[in-house]
Amino acid sequence: MGKLKDTQIKALKPKEKQYTVSDGDGLQLLIKPNGSKLFRFRYRYGNKQKVYSIGKYPIISLADARAKTLELKKIVADGNDPMELKKEAKKEQIKRYTQKQNTFEKVALERLAKVEEEISESHYKRTLRGFNNDVFPFIGDIGIDDIEPHHIIEILKAMSVRNVKDASYKVYQSINRTFKWAVANRIAKRNPASDIDAKEIIGTHITKHYATIVDDRGIKNLLELIDSYTGHTSTRLALLFLARTFVRPTNVRLAKWSEIDFDKKQWIIPAKKMKTKGEFIVPLSNQAIQILKEAEQYSGDELVFPSTKSKTTPLSEGALIGCVRRIGYSKDEFVPHGFRAMFSTIAHEKSSFSFEVIETQLAHSVGNSVSQAYNRAKYIDDRTELMQWWSDHLDEVCRWVKDLKTIFL
Repeated sequence: MGKLKDTQIKALKPKEKQYTVSDGDGLQLLIKPNGSKLFRFRYRYGNKQKVYSIGKYPIISLADARAKTLELKKIVADGNDPMELKKEAKKEQIKRYTQKQNTFEKVALERLAKVEEEISESHYKRTLRGFNNDVFPFIGDIGIDDIEPHHIIEILKAMSVRNVKDASYKVYQSINRTFKWAVANRIAKRNPASDIDAKEIIGTHITKHYATIVDDRGIKNLLELIDSYTGHTSTRLALLFLARTFVRPTNVRLAKWSEIDFDKKQWIIPAKKMKTKGEFIVPLSNQAIQILKEAEQYSGDELVFPSTKSKTTPLSEGALIGCVRRIGYSKDEFVPHGFRAMFSTIAHEKSSFSFEVIETQLAHSVGNSVSQAYNRAKYIDDRTELMQWWSDHLDEVCRWVKDLKTIFL
């Protein structure tokens, strides 16, 4: 061993296919296409070539990997198979795990199940994904009272290697909420997350602003390019509907026909799908209704905008983003979520509607909890007018820019 240095490892870049570099004496580093770097020990046992996974770099340092390799070589020299010993240890670990009453994973999932009805579907899925990917593999099988601040710090540091600040903060908040809930319900004695300054580990949290377009010519070009998109019809209609309703893209992707009331010209989004945790009414303009009528010809019985693969599977986020990229917009120029910022900017600047009406239709919290519920009822007529004004404004922008081109040509 000794061929590699930390500076060399840090400089190694992923390729189209995974590849390995050797440190010598059986210790190798596997570099995957996604950028992951894994230490492995190659050895022979019973006339068979075997590979033992040591761990992920930099969570496992080069020095630790070398020390582990020497330990494994001694096991082989003593006539034992490290892989079999590892399997036996894993079985014992699983046995101990099932005997534990309150592991972090068990408590976290129990708490998440309790609050599922109180949070949006996207929030629930994001939290669960963060736990499964970045938390449970590290502390999932540790007893809730055996977790120390350094365990959580190691998770955040491992995520910082991937440069995912926003996701790191969300994971930290999920861990913190889990412990707060566990302490409040007398499941845990303390909250180790409260002893951590996440900013010191992750860095300053910068609010993400979604790329959007607010000039008339730019809006016209965007809408015309979407309307002329020759890819999947469901994707094209979903983006046009998103432009008219400016809800969060997830709501459009998961929209169901049972939520649409054609008679009242309303789309009623269930509370579990909303970030604000309350049922939300989206008044539908005449143009939005026309889009839905066209969608009826292509969709199934349940989903308004099904995927390309199946009418029972929702359209994916990647489908919307992919369409925007294929019609020529980079992530710094426009994203599907940008329709919200487009509407907000223009409505506040050019419409006669009040701040409260506009912000309520954006599903932003306005006033205290009592007034928020009151405003949802009070502003429904104004919001209905607002939604028609917005669709008419988009149509007018497209006509005006087109007429302007004709004049100058």
